[in-house]
Amino acid sequence: MSHKILQIIFFLILTISANSQYYRLSGIVLDYKVEPLALASVEVKELKRGKITKDDGSFEFFLERGKYDLVVSMVGYAPKIKTVFINNADVLETIVLELDTLASLAEVVIRTKMRDRAEDYVRNVIRNKDAILASAGSYSCNIYIKAFQQDSSYKRAKSLQEDSMGTEEFKYMSLAEISLEFDRHENGQIKEQRSGVNKRGNTESLFYQSGTEADFNLYNNLIKAPAISSIPFVSPISYSGLLAYRFKTLNIDRSGKRKIYTISVKPRQLSNATIEGVITIEDSLWVILSADFSLPSGHLPEYDFFEVLQQYKHIGDSVWMIARQQFNYNTKMKGGRRYGETTALYSDFEFRKDFPKKYFGNEVSTTASEAYEKDSVFWNMVRREPLSVQQHLYARYQDSIYQYMRTEQYLDSMDRVLNKITWDKLLIFGQIFNNHKKERMWVLPPVSSLIQPIYFGGLRFKVQGAYKKVFESKKNLSVELNTSFGFLNKDINGGIEIKRLYNPVSRGMLSLKAVRDFEFIYQGDAWVNILKRSNIFLNNAVELGHEIEIVNGLHIFNYLEFALRRSVSNYKVSNKSDTIFGIPNPPAVDFDPYNAAYYQLKLYYTPKLKYIREPKEKIFLGSKWPTFYMHWRKGFPNLFKSKVDFSYLEFGVKQNINLGVAGISNYTIKTGSFTNTKDLRVIDYHYLRQGDPFFFQNPNRTMQALDSTFPVFDWYYQGNLVHEFNGALLSKIPFMKKLKLQEVAGAGFIIAPEKDLRYVEMFAGIERVFRWPFNPLQRVKLGFYVVGSVANKFNNPVQFKFGLTTWDRFRNEWR
Repeated sequence: MSHKILQIIFFLILTISANSQYYRLSGIVLDYKVEPLALASVEVKELKRGKITKDDGSFEFFLERGKYDLVVSMVGYAPKIKTVFINNADVLETIVLELDTLASLAEVVIRTKMRDRAEDYVRNVIRNKDAILASAGSYSCNIYIKAFQQDSSYKRAKSLQEDSMGTEEFKYMSLAEISLEFDRHENGQIKEQRSGVNKRGNTESLFYQSGTEADFNLYNNLIKAPAISSIPFVSPISYSGLLAYRFKTLNIDRSGKRKIYTISVKPRQLSNATIEGVITIEDSLWVILSADFSLPSGHLPEYDFFEVLQQYKHIGDSVWMIARQQFNYNTKMKGGRRYGETTALYSDFEFRKDFPKKYFGNEVSTTASEAYEKDSVFWNMVRREPLSVQQHLYARYQDSIYQYMRTEQYLDSMDRVLNKITWDKLLIFGQIFNNHKKERMWVLPPVSSLIQPIYFGGLRFKVQGAYKKVFESKKNLSVELNTSFGFLNKDINGGIEIKRLYNPVSRGMLSLKAVRDFEFIYQGDAWVNILKRSNIFLNNAVELGHEIEIVNGLHIFNYLEFALRRSVSNYKVSNKSDTIFGIPNPPAVDFDPYNAAYYQLKLYYTPKLKYIREPKEKIFLGSKWPTFYMHWRKGFPNLFKSKVDFSYLEFGVKQNINLGVAGISNYTIKTGSFTNTKDLRVIDYHYLRQGDPFFFQNPNRTMQALDSTFPVFDWYYQGNLVHEFNGALLSKIPFMKKLKLQEVAGAGFIIAPEKDLRYVEMFAGIERVFRWPFNPLQRVKLGFYVVGSVANKFNNPVQFKFGLTTWDRFRNEWR
């Protein structure tokens, strides 16, 4: 009887659960130009429950089965009701709002004279901005750019006179002038031709040397500056900006025919990607005359301060365009600051152009070789703003020593300086020997690197050196050589690697590597395993490599390797190495020596990859499409007495997705399997890596909480997802915003049928960017993370970890 009662109760629980099951209703709200609308109101009418869309326009509810009416509204747009039906599956909706043509009539209310009407002025500009953008249509213009930079760590005592401008101060300056023709389609596509380039000093860190680096037009809904910030900023001249900013009238100029309003713009707590400054607006015409604003330093890995000053002018009949921009920025350095100032002047506009159908493509910028050869006559003609006294003196100094720096006298003196043997070079920095006549340079390591006390098999004495040459054609040749002697085992190891970049445009490179050294069976393992003796073998190998871009976005890598694999089980080791920080250190793997021949093929393809074409090289800008790749590794039997016989195949896709002010997501999904394992040795296994106990590793490649490292031989499936919010959540909390903390979250999964393993993990963390104490220009990101996981094979407790990553300014990403 009791058994039947339990069955009835169980049946009732299932029925109640089925009837109360919730499904996910998610979607995105867009404007009529198909751009995301942040801070729009979405309400479920039947439940009287609502939400505000995120910075990327997204929203979500969890609802039971039934019919619901979504009421979507936002200031400046006509409200919309969307009926949705939820059955037995999640629902995804896209809702597009149209402009409310009656908004101006509906908003007429009686106001007191004391009320600040700054927001009303901004609303009028917003209503007018579509007409301003449409009046220009697709257009072309010329841009003259002057970028100057100075390091204040050199202190000048005298006033700015020619006599006081010594060569010592010039070492801390750089100057670039660029003249280019810029084309922009009304759909946002751009293309530029740089007709003149003049660079003096080290100009790598100068901002805005190309129109591809940023677009600060406030008439756009988002301000995008990919060269300095990974996320865009909400423009105050947008309906989202009305909710993201506070406006205040600072001044009203009544001296002209029309009033000029100076309005303060300050961010609210609703959005993290905001600017701060002032804009001036002309009455009746409702256009922007000028703007002066700064970007939040928390979103600028490379700068401590960044300011934008821009002026708009009436051009033609009814078009208002940016005529002048100035960027002021600085970065703290040891002993001072590095200051930068860039001016961009726009002229010769041609509006409503009809470009050819395939005019805009993957090549967004190109520079001809003759652009670097323009004389003073050309620059006097295109220079629309004169150089300052300081810039003029610096330019004249650089031009005057241009020929001198190519004389034998100067080159011999530079060789003497570089080749001079000093104690700091010998002990810490390493010694350089340069011969400009034979066009070669040797680099020797410091004495402090000759002794390697912590190494397999005990103390080793290592000597190494390098040679590198970069030709004027951007081709280069590099050679690295090393040899070491082990005192305990009386053994000699070493290697040589030669690389030749023969085609800088298509990245064509040949390499040759010969090595005899200890290597790891699985070099990507967790740090608790990587140093164990059981992970080490002796490798004697020769490898030939070739890589090249076949067509735009398609890269191919080929490697051919011949190896003699040897066990190190007979090597003497220190008696004190049975444990590593308390972790057992098992002996080396004992196996019979064998020969092996390998071939490896890697293919990477990124559709519609944007790039900049320089005369002697190609610079990739990225793509909105994912990168697809294929890896194939083959062990060939019998070739040079090779014993191995296997084939491994892997497919994958990876992508970075910029979600605007909501942050950046990137994911990797891959699968792989051995298709042939006739003779597969442990060194050639494919491993899935365990998580490190305390350190947070790159979440795009590894799992954080997997309990062990193990090989897989059949098809496995792995996915990793990381989303960097860039302060989108924490910045809404005043105290947290001041701390400049940023949040990150992600997940990963592994499905390995042969191991009957199904594994899922999730993590969340808080990160903070700091200056690297040994190099003020370098940025590091310190993070604290919590990781949780579930699996059908083991139980993992919640883990807490620390992570440290560095900023790669050349790739514009954290690594």
